[in-house]
Amino acid sequence: MKSGPSGVGTRAWSRPAGLLAAAAAFHAAVTIALLGVGRAALFPLAIDTNGITVALTPDSLLYRADALSLSERLTSGGMLAWLTASEPLAIKLFSLSLALVGRWAGVTILGAEPINALSYLAILLLVFILGRDAFNPRAGLLAAGTVGLWPSFLLHSTQFLKDSLFAGGLLALVVVISRLLSRAYSWRGALTAGAGGGLLAVLLSFSRDNMADVVVATALIGAGLFLVRQVQDHRAQATNIIGIALLTAITVGATRVLPESHERPHAAAAAAAASAPQPALAWWDVAARVARVRGRFLERYRDAGSNIDDQVPLTGMGDLVGYLPRAAAIGFLAPFPDMWTTTGGRVGLTARRLSGLESVAMYAVYVVAVAGLWRGRRRIAVWLLSSVAATGLTALGLVVVNVGALYRLRYVFLCLVITIAAGGATGLAPDQTRR
Repeated sequence: MKSGPSGVGTRAWSRPAGLLAAAAAFHAAVTIALLGVGRAALFPLAIDTNGITVALTPDSLLYRADALSLSERLTSGGMLAWLTASEPLAIKLFSLSLALVGRWAGVTILGAEPINALSYLAILLLVFILGRDAFNPRAGLLAAGTVGLWPSFLLHSTQFLKDSLFAGGLLALVVVISRLLSRAYSWRGALTAGAGGGLLAVLLSFSRDNMADVVVATALIGAGLFLVRQVQDHRAQATNIIGIALLTAITVGATRVLPESHERPHAAAAAAAASAPQPALAWWDVAARVARVRGRFLERYRDAGSNIDDQVPLTGMGDLVGYLPRAAAIGFLAPFPDMWTTTGGRVGLTARRLSGLESVAMYAVYVVAVAGLWRGRRRIAVWLLSSVAATGLTALGLVVVNVGALYRLRYVFLCLVITIAAGGATGLAPDQTRR
């Protein structure tokens, strides 16, 4: 089949719309297969009859129950009751999906598929854009394909979880910042990009407040790289300056104004929070903020069998600085090899071995990413991706003590590393096809 003025041969499925349609069909097939395995009770301790991977993602059970309750409220009380509900954005979206398709899909992972599939496709598209802008379309396509087929990410993307929504939002924020760094905008375009990026940051902070500081760090990294770029170019882009300043101001300002907690905690944590309300912390008190978020994860995963350094106290700035190398190692490399061959508190030996195989693949990605970083060392977008990824992974190593939670929260930063690695891989491979 011929298409385009150049007469380059292509197939309909290889066009962007065709690729997205194929990805959507693939995700739906995986979801249906997972639900089928649950209904057949092939692994009853790992996957329940609703397709929820109870051994790996127990939070999905809680979010499903909340989404079901809110969908019933939507049906009985109308849209106003739904809009004014206090549930997080992810729960609201899942409840809307259940209200629309739950009659025939049931309160199963298939009922959540409209939201999950859209999040999955958005992540793939955004990863492609980042890879294309930082390197070339081949790198973008390779990165999107790798992310889309990454086993544990694919599995988690079928569940009642907020991680895919957060990942898509943060990737979109990185795209906005990347373009403010590398493109010349008009006044209207710069204001639109700055306001839009700021709104994304507000939604991200509102939906997952324990990652609000990472969202702020992303905006500040973008602002810092923008200043470096202006100094290197020996000129000032007034329009883009306004855009990045507006984005940063909205992001930082919103985290100071929004309430500190927006997600429903577990019952024990909720009771403790109700009996001992915590005062607001100054933005410059980094050690106290890290200690507070780390304490929440310690409380939530106190009895988990896959915690790392949960007995290590981080009570002051000295402790925090001294722990940074260890935090980076945890963020980048956990689970460590000693966890690959032992049974966990919630997962069996098979799951641990599979996580070991995926960890080895992740280590290989890091090696190729070094080549990508070297190849793109003169590109501001590559430094943005690498800086956000390194900051996010180290921050997770500081506060997240549970490997399972770390696995899920790390996906968005792994997407950035995979994008850099794709740039390195396409640079090392011979370029035989160029459009």
